[in-house]
Amino acid sequence: MYANSGDFYPKLLDERPYLHGILALLITHWRIPHFYVIHRGMHPWRIKNFPDVGRFLYKHVHSLHHKSYNPTAFSGTSMHPVEATLYYSAAFVVAPFPVHVTLPLACIIDCGVGAWLGHDGFQVPGVGDVFHQLHHATFDCNYGAQHVPLDWLFGTAAAQGADVPKIWRASR
Repeated sequence: MYANSGDFYPKLLDERPYLHGILALLITHWRIPHFYVIHRGMHPWRIKNFPDVGRFLYKHVHSLHHKSYNPTAFSGTSMHPVEATLYYSAAFVVAPFPVHVTLPLACIIDCGVGAWLGHDGFQVPGVGDVFHQLHHATFDCNYGAQHVPLDWLFGTAAAQGADVPKIWRASR
């Protein structure tokens, strides 16, 4: 698209410096909603009278990633090829906008680094991501990231393991 779109995509970063600067600073904030939707969609949906596509995707795709019960940085990017394709497709979030090609590439880098940091343990020298560590321990909570509060908005946030049954009891 970048090579064949004429003048829609800028050839130089300084053509739209404010747009590029803001989007670059906020990469993690515009890619996490994509991650939440993808990640939540690969877990059981628990919707009555509707095919549970999430259960199928979990069983055949996402369960490979969840074999890391005690995740390490390397398990962050250890995933099924279908899941990896969906995960890194966050780079296309900005494709409809007139941005330089470096922004989607930076998004791909942020996805990789974010996955490593989100899985590197919950004690020093890790970043202390208890939020996602709890997701790997219980599977049914904390699908996104704390700094973009979609789990709180959609009622899937848990501060401790005892909160998980409350989440799913409330949805029934």
